Amino acid sequence: MKSFVSKFSIFACCLLFFIASGSISSCKKDQTCHGKVTVVDSNNAHVAGATVRLDANSVGGQKVYNGLTDGSGVAVFDIDLPAIFDITATKATYPNQYGKGSLNVDEPKKESEVTVKLQY
Repeated sequence: MKSFVSKFSIFACCLLFFIASGSISSCKKDQTCHGKVTVVDSNNAHVAGATVRLDANSVGGQKVYNGLTDGSGVAVFDIDLPAIFDITATKATYPNQYGKGSLNVDEPKKESEVTVKLQY
């Protein structure tokens, strides 16, 4: 009887060890998608300081991301879910001009890129 209890205890400890090690090492995979929006003017010159807004409907409601373009006219977004976003780009020094587009971020860790032109 002692040998059965002893063997069962060793088996139970090993089983608990494997379960615990599996739950610790099974980290949540990074599901972040990356979007890159380049804003240009009517002469295809890059527009620094433009406001870029991404909008998408999702199961949890409306998802919105806002950003500003850097010196090379690029705004980068780290998005926590795959979606197709409507893009709106504006710049105060380009009155009555705006850019529209669509950004499809559908694969985690993949970068999707689009260029949007400001126009009347």
